Amino acid sequence: TIVVCGLNAAFQKRFVLPDGATLIPGNVHRAAQLSTGVGGKGQDVAVTLSCLVNGNNDDDDDNNNVVNIQLAQFLGKGGAGDAVQEILVNQVFHRQQQQHPQHLTIRSEAPLRTCTSIVAADATT
Repeated sequence: TIVVCGLNAAFQKRFVLPDGATLIPGNVHRAAQLSTGVGGKGQDVAVTLSCLVNGNNDDDDDNNNVVNIQLAQFLGKGGAGDAVQEILVNQVFHRQQQQHPQHLTIRSEAPLRTCTSIVAADATT
């Protein structure tokens, strides 16, 4: 078992500008794509470890070799917290859930923070 402590969870939004678009402060920018995901340093480590040690394939015959990765975290309630919890359970830790369910998340009453990045060809902010 690997335990990762994630004390700064976040819901991450990425507004991706069209190909070749540059980021100009003060201008209006229209996103070509919006992606969402898990944010926070500990959460990023847990996601990365899950990919590195357990792989990304969904071959159920290989579940005997799944490494148990536990993410100890405080996760705010509300839509953002629910979205992060769903991503972690259904996309990141889905291969280990049957053998090693995740029990280290504490849901707090405070809303989860949301971080937003604007991604352009020349910069990200």
